[in-house]
Amino acid sequence: MKKVVIFGECMVELVSTSATDLKKSFAGDTYNTAVYLKRNAPGLSVSYLTAIGEDFLSNELLFAMGEEQINTDQVYRCSKRNLGLYMVRTDSHGERTFAYWRDSSAATQTLNVMTQAPQDIDLFYFSGISVAILDTAQREKLFELIATLRNDGCQIVFDPNYRPRLWRDKQEAQQWMDKSYQAADIAFPGGDDHLALYGHTNADDVLSHLTPFGIKEIVMKNGAVGVHIVNQEGQFIVPVQTVTNVVDTTAAGDAFNGGYLAARLSGKNVTESASFGAMVAGIVIQHPGAIIPASVLANAVMPFSS
Repeated sequence: MKKVVIFGECMVELVSTSATDLKKSFAGDTYNTAVYLKRNAPGLSVSYLTAIGEDFLSNELLFAMGEEQINTDQVYRCSKRNLGLYMVRTDSHGERTFAYWRDSSAATQTLNVMTQAPQDIDLFYFSGISVAILDTAQREKLFELIATLRNDGCQIVFDPNYRPRLWRDKQEAQQWMDKSYQAADIAFPGGDDHLALYGHTNADDVLSHLTPFGIKEIVMKNGAVGVHIVNQEGQFIVPVQTVTNVVDTTAAGDAFNGGYLAARLSGKNVTESASFGAMVAGIVIQHPGAIIPASVLANAVMPFSS
């Protein structure tokens, strides 16, 4: 059984369902990917590396992870902190507006409270948000861990998921994003992220920036243009089907990544994996919230067998 560890922050998600009503669930970029990876490749061992509080919401998150069959052996407790929280409102086009409360998030202390680093794993996944929420000392610890894992043969996977409010300035973000890219075997750059952070206006700009880092597999999500892939076999553009019934794009990229990795770890090639990831994302964005009901996905997609 292949072992995957995904590192990051899971938050309480409050979705506005009307002018007066909110729906509570749990979500976060890396957690969303963990869920969609496990759902589509149930034969994998998927663990989530994070820190949570000792409050009732943290306990509910642990239960939710169990329901998704995500291993919690890498979930640590931080007694003086709790889960971060965000609220999202979605307009008629599926575009989102967020409000965050994460100053006391336990996940920001994960590397400080971690007592046993992941070992003997096949894939380690993290994002720009995973890095941004840490202080400098913990960021250095993270990259020491990544170097150790990579030396042991673990694949490192990175998605920039650039969020300006989490960084002091663009220069700081660029420094740590580039360091992350340099550590990655597989990267999921997004066109919007690179436009906002680097000023890259097209796929050629993005790929030119990433080429010196020696990333083995670049999977660029570029909206309706399609998925641009570069690996040792060459360059590929995988078209994506337009979704007309867009309800909520909150977890589109996260769902794509989960589906893509589920396919890759099940032996599919890069173009097959991109098509599968796009299909998963296309289903997810037709429903509200980051994590859609498992039954909805199960009725639309056949998961990979172990």
